[in-house]
Amino acid sequence: MPPTSPRPTRVAVVGAGIRAPGGVTDTESYWAAVVGARVLTGDMPADRRDAFGAEWDDLVTRGGYLDRPFDFDARFFDMSPREARTADPQHRLLLEVVWEAFEDAAIPPHTVAESAGVFVGVTGQDYRRWLPAEPNSYTTVGNGHSFSAGRIAHALGLQGPAFALDTACSSSLVAVHTACRALAAGDCDVAVASGVNLILSPHTTREVGKTGALSPDGSSRPFDAAANGFVRGEACGAVILKRLDDALRDRDRIRAVIDGSAINQDGRSATFTAPNVEAQTRLIASLLAATGLTGADIGYHEAHGTGTPLGDPIEMAAITAALRPGPDGGAGDRTLYVGSVKANVGHTESAAGVLGLIKALLCLERRVIPPQAGFAVLNPRIDLSGTGVVIPAAPRVWGAEAGDRASVCSYGMSGTNAYAVLSAAPPAEPAAGPAPGFMVSARTPAALEELAGRYRKHLAELGEPGYPAFAYTATHGRTRQRRTAWVEAGGVASAREAADALAGGREHPRVRFLGESEPLPWETSGAVRNVATVPAYPWQHVTHVADVKERR
Repeated sequence: MPPTSPRPTRVAVVGAGIRAPGGVTDTESYWAAVVGARVLTGDMPADRRDAFGAEWDDLVTRGGYLDRPFDFDARFFDMSPREARTADPQHRLLLEVVWEAFEDAAIPPHTVAESAGVFVGVTGQDYRRWLPAEPNSYTTVGNGHSFSAGRIAHALGLQGPAFALDTACSSSLVAVHTACRALAAGDCDVAVASGVNLILSPHTTREVGKTGALSPDGSSRPFDAAANGFVRGEACGAVILKRLDDALRDRDRIRAVIDGSAINQDGRSATFTAPNVEAQTRLIASLLAATGLTGADIGYHEAHGTGTPLGDPIEMAAITAALRPGPDGGAGDRTLYVGSVKANVGHTESAAGVLGLIKALLCLERRVIPPQAGFAVLNPRIDLSGTGVVIPAAPRVWGAEAGDRASVCSYGMSGTNAYAVLSAAPPAEPAAGPAPGFMVSARTPAALEELAGRYRKHLAELGEPGYPAFAYTATHGRTRQRRTAWVEAGGVASAREAADALAGGREHPRVRFLGESEPLPWETSGAVRNVATVPAYPWQHVTHVADVKERR
């Protein structure tokens, strides 16, 4: 008999950072792509193809690719150009996205350093094929999986548990589960859970292609009759997690709540890499039982959804068996919406689980079910009649016809399966005010001007009631850097005018620069939090792809 799971500790998602294909750089642009059913896959960029030339010619190279993945602000993280060029771009990308997730949470990393853990899902090591045959002192620490987590902890000074996990495609959702368990056990009080995947050499694509799982025409169509495999995708995602009680105590901006998570293994299936419908069904059912929920409570399910002829019918059979909200499931005429973001961005492999989690979080925040990109005709091997399961072809308001929670599955080719259930954030407390002004702080003058420009744009879209939360977050939810300006402004109009001058490098009576040790004009108790969405730090990308290509 499988072990009985204790009731999970509820965990708050208080921050998120993301990079995905199609120019997605934050959760707003990610949501716009998902709800707009945009297909973000395409031809391989030259920065990947040129380095290996004809080695790519006989491979399926259409996929979901990030813009300029080699760019990295090395100086921000106190890395020399030589060290940065040797470090796997996946590790570099993780540093920037994790920083953005902390900024989204309005938690300066140094304030939680002693109790913060790092959990990274990572699989690929393509970058080793870019490096010279003769290693230097940075080669090992720049490319091993373990160093992806260790480098984040080192750069941000985080002293809780830090390690990488590789369970193939389920890696990042397993990282989320492991982070939740660490919080429940008291191993840490804040956790970073993340995943990353970049396609940097033909080696892995060639190996994956030999499994027959890749779509020969380079299309990603989960659950569709035309589905013929997946396309590879690149992404990085990170979430900042705290125990729910702690997040409520600290008045964090809670984006969603993880009611519980679970993992299991396929065990002995038809072949080593074949999915196991019984294991998938048991995983979902066991977590629902542990959380006191039923399938009727789940209104949206973010499926693994690779678009493979074998995997899709097996996965949907597990979904309908464990989550079905129809008459046989005891929920009357309830509806369960099912989708997969792989239709938008391809299969981002070790980043797939956290991307699915962030998509589910955004659905809960907006109470909208996004359409399944490119979906036309249901796979004939899948029968949804009488199940209440719907694959949406257009955006839908998340109404009372569906349960109020979301869930996410991620399945690894290794056989390791992961599942999580999320609920909407509890109502936030009324915002405090007024605000005397806000801080703008960055490493360099150019970065400070760019950040001020982002603030100006944000302020132009911000109503007066939202200003105190913006000012608090910009001042107390950001790490103070070497160059700091104080903008004295009690409202949106005066703040925008001053930010405009700062962005243009012009003097303004409401703007003054502070010395590195000079106190901020607005000091407040750490117990008073008034958190809002504020644009993240602008990376200067001082290490570019050209610097790396010299090594090939």
